[in-house]
Amino acid sequence: MNSLQKFIRIGDDRINVEEIISYGIGIDEDDDRYLYINTKSDEDIWQYYEEDVEFDLEEKLGELDKLFLIY
Repeated sequence: MNSLQKFIRIGDDRINVEEIISYGIGIDEDDDRYLYINTKSDEDIWQYYEEDVEFDLEEKLGELDKLFLIY
């Protein structure tokens, strides 16, 4: 069972944890905030704009930090 892939769920998307290379909060040219997640494949970049999602961006960023950051 150790060889099973692990995924995180953000909104309706499931993202392979092993493929995530960066994530964070960004601000676009209109000053709209969004959560971004980049994966090993340049084709896979997820952006979750604050006004379009039903979760708090800061809370979701904290969840990602708990998964990936070493304190």
